[in-house]
Amino acid sequence: MRRRDLWQAALWPGRRTDGVEPAVEVPVLCLTNALAGTKPEAVRAFRAGVWDEAVRTFADCGVRLRITERAGEILKYPSSRPRFIGLERGQVNVVLTDTIPLEWDNGRQVAGGSTVYEGYVVCVIAMQYAHRFRVPLLAVNTVVHELLHVLLGDVFAERGGRWRRYTREGEVDWEATRMWLGGDAAEVRRAARAHLLRMQKMR
Repeated sequence: MRRRDLWQAALWPGRRTDGVEPAVEVPVLCLTNALAGTKPEAVRAFRAGVWDEAVRTFADCGVRLRITERAGEILKYPSSRPRFIGLERGQVNVVLTDTIPLEWDNGRQVAGGSTVYEGYVVCVIAMQYAHRFRVPLLAVNTVVHELLHVLLGDVFAERGGRWRRYTREGEVDWEATRMWLGGDAAEVRRAARAHLLRMQKMR
């Protein structure tokens, strides 16, 4: 028995038995930062590992990511704030780069970050730090984690205090773990449908 199967048996003995339900289609614009210093082999490894696993995980849960690929850039304003080139309104902009802009990262070498920035929904993924599912609740797929912050509406809510942020991180990791190990994904599909309505209002 694989380690993943053991976790499934421990957390969800009955596994999910979702009825047949049309998949929710979520448009995603994937922008690869043309100025990133990530080596080609690292990009290929990220795509074949972290990225493909995330797309597959959402698909298994009834959420199909309709992905458009394009090159983009991360520049800087005179104030040093990041300036993203190529973003589009009304969909999730996933920006693949080498490191998270310092304004957001604060030198912590984080793997991802999601927010609404200048009216755009943006997930920035640092490919060299991103990882696949490793340990339930503790180390989940970076792309799945960041996209859940968007779908669950966290990027639209007030930040709140440190305790609130830590709580939401834990809730997102719990939902990601459920997706990974085959728990009921009804909440994710419901969130994805609500997300599509929000995106229509932002166009």
